[in-house]
Amino acid sequence: MSGGPTPARGPWWVAPFAVVTYVALVVCTFGFISLLTNMDVLDVPGLNPVVGPMMVLVATVYVGGAIVSESRRVPPRVEIWFAVVTGVVAWFLYALTGAVLVWFSSGDGGHAAILFAGTMVRPFAISVGVLAVVVVLAAAAVAANASGHPPRPRWPWERRDTP
Repeated sequence: MSGGPTPARGPWWVAPFAVVTYVALVVCTFGFISLLTNMDVLDVPGLNPVVGPMMVLVATVYVGGAIVSESRRVPPRVEIWFAVVTGVVAWFLYALTGAVLVWFSSGDGGHAAILFAGTMVRPFAISVGVLAVVVVLAAAAVAANASGHPPRPRWPWERRDTP
């Protein structure tokens, strides 16, 4: 068969790379914030050690779904409002997951509400949202740029218009 048009979908390969990049940036940012501010990511005594990774996992799954939907759009384009909404929802889901897990483990809704409110204003949760905006925008830009085949590089003598 000839090299006809590609199927009507965006570059799917952007999503896995963007999700891995997002997780790496979140882990790196958490480490630097913790190092520079001398704060624990979750400073709740007696908290199950699974809560923190589950919070990041839920935010990552949501951001991954947003990246997949953005990178498969035809024609590919970068939409800032979509990235901002994704960042806000990831920020909210990060804190909500921690509160729900604490509520299920302790049965104390008041403690879970305090954890939710406290987590929302901490720099760790805010960085989850900000990094989501950055990664979704970057993935959309790569997907928009990768939709066509770029021309091959040419030598200066090949660029002449006249023979």
